[in-house]
Amino acid sequence: ISMDGGSPRAAPNERFEALKRRAVPPDYQKELGDDDLHKIMDSDLYEPTEKGDVEKFIHELEKVIESRKLALSLILNHITPSGNSWLHVAASSGNNDVMELILLHFPNTVAQKNSLEDTSLHVAVQDQRLNETEKLIGRTRDWEIIYWKNKDGKSSLNLAIEKCKYLDWEDCQGAGWEIFQLLSQEFARDEAYADKIQCTSPVLAALEEWGEDRLPKLLHVRDEKGRTPLHVAASVTWSDLAEIKNKNGQNILHVAAKAGNDLVVYWIFKLCSEPDITKKLMNSKDVDGNTPLHLASMHNHCEVMRFLTKDKRIDSCLRNNDGLTALDLVGCAILIVAGVPRSEGQDVLLPREQGSGSSKSSPAKRIKDQVDTLMLVATLVASITFTVGLTLPCGYNASGDPHPGTTTMLYHGAFQVFVIANMFATYNSILVVVVLLWSPSKDFYVAELAYHLAGPLLSMAFTGMSVAFFAAITAGVSKTYLAGSLVLSMGVLFLVMVILILVT
Repeated sequence: ISMDGGSPRAAPNERFEALKRRAVPPDYQKELGDDDLHKIMDSDLYEPTEKGDVEKFIHELEKVIESRKLALSLILNHITPSGNSWLHVAASSGNNDVMELILLHFPNTVAQKNSLEDTSLHVAVQDQRLNETEKLIGRTRDWEIIYWKNKDGKSSLNLAIEKCKYLDWEDCQGAGWEIFQLLSQEFARDEAYADKIQCTSPVLAALEEWGEDRLPKLLHVRDEKGRTPLHVAASVTWSDLAEIKNKNGQNILHVAAKAGNDLVVYWIFKLCSEPDITKKLMNSKDVDGNTPLHLASMHNHCEVMRFLTKDKRIDSCLRNNDGLTALDLVGCAILIVAGVPRSEGQDVLLPREQGSGSSKSSPAKRIKDQVDTLMLVATLVASITFTVGLTLPCGYNASGDPHPGTTTMLYHGAFQVFVIANMFATYNSILVVVVLLWSPSKDFYVAELAYHLAGPLLSMAFTGMSVAFFAAITAGVSKTYLAGSLVLSMGVLFLVMVILILVT
């Protein structure tokens, strides 16, 4: 099918025309309200619409018309749970064969709006679909559609300006820039009407928009009669997870990320075979403009954040309705490593630091300072215990003794405890040093893991060193009853205190 002067493909066009003329029982031809479950788009038709498969689209249409006895015009009025028409879906997908077919036979559908009052032109501009934008403008019978505003008060021209805001000027040949130029040309052709409705010129609108620090991109979802799209999807076996949202505009990935359920997040990615749907899930915003990454950051779910940021399809630059990126909400160093930018002029928001005068240094810097301290202490413990192990605090048997060269207290119980405890402390402190060598790693998760692993090891080294010192002193004064009893009592009391402190 071609609307640019080329020869149309006869078979699909003729079959579609035949479907328009097909006679259907009048009793079934009832207009349905937007909240009626029977008006929800058939999932078998959704897939070929999104992929631009004209042959399969017409084949599924024939099956639906035959089974439900509905006229083609009524079927084309069906919508997704988010209120998107067939034209919205086709315009968003980037496969415009089905879109051209619908526009050719039902050009008035270009005026249909979804629950956000977005037309298909809004959707095409938002998704930077240049070809679809050209087709929609070329087929519309109402030039005013360029100026129609959605619930957020944005026209398609405003959306094009917003998209260009994120482009570098070196990338002025991209799809977003070309869409902006295309809409600007249409604006210039109908400048009289633009003046009539007091529409801002593209240049002034761009200056006004790009001067703002916040640029929310709303992705709200309606909730008619208290029902969520999940209820609708369950009733009609809806297949596109990105379309199933609760009353807060959150899809299944939003909910899993907010709850910190990294296992659910993993299975969503594993079971969702469509990469486009997965990309929608990751970058979709709720009514507050928060993506799943925002929600995971708010609630400090590091595992979910690490999993999301490893996927190249995620747009980590997205801001919520307050103009904040995920990094602004948590200040977590795992997001710094992932390259998530911070909005200019925004402070990191850490819940435990709000309202206090505590330092707002980043977690990465705090971890680094603590690692340096642990490394210094572990090195000192290792040096001391190693030195003591080589210079035992007792004499050695002479050459004439039964065991020449061995320590004179070899069979003393306290001395044996000293040797074992000293070795225990030495090895643990050396392990701490080895583990902390991982901390300079560029992967913050590895550095944090090394830090948390080093803590218990160093605690055990301190315990071993305390026991070794206690045993050595006890062995030295064992011949004196008073001193031996006093040393034993103080040593046991001190060891209990050390263990309690380390445990708590």
